[in-house]
Amino acid sequence: MGRFFLAFFVVLGLVILLFIPIFFETDAHYDMNRKKFTFTIYLYCFIKILGGYIATYPGGLALHVSRKKAVLLPYVDMYEKRKKFSFLKTCRLRSLLLTTETGVEYLFPITIAHGVLRTYFMMIGGKKERIENNLWLTDGDILRISFRCVFSLNLFILLCNFIKFLKEKMKVLWWKKIKKSTT
Repeated sequence: MGRFFLAFFVVLGLVILLFIPIFFETDAHYDMNRKKFTFTIYLYCFIKILGGYIATYPGGLALHVSRKKAVLLPYVDMYEKRKKFSFLKTCRLRSLLLTTETGVEYLFPITIAHGVLRTYFMMIGGKKERIENNLWLTDGDILRISFRCVFSLNLFILLCNFIKFLKEKMKVLWWKKIKKSTT
């Protein structure tokens, strides 16, 4: 009888882990004049996973995650890393808050970008109560963009997409091997 309850709780725990959604919140700010992009990523809106800022250097991007630690991302390596398994493809956008402070020079493109973003959010099934766009017009050559996004995913969808990714990789390797053996 004790083994039955233990197995029941193990199965129940696995089902909860696989199907309960995991929420990620991203806060970011871009300042064109300072040429910096700052960000933080939270798990369930209060557990900080990663934070810092991104700046450019002559060969690529520098991701500063602490005062003494920076990760260098050369431009040439970005194309190769893009082809790997994407964690973000499995996420669903839940809510979006976008605030833009701009001068007259960028007003028209920013207005179009706000409209396109709102349309995209509605097309993927977002609710109008979950999106907020703010556009502030200021004097001078200023462009500051702040946004907050909430994404959700569950481990079942992540696992299914990872299996599809592995299946496609195995198919490509299999075709390469067949092609190599026939030539």
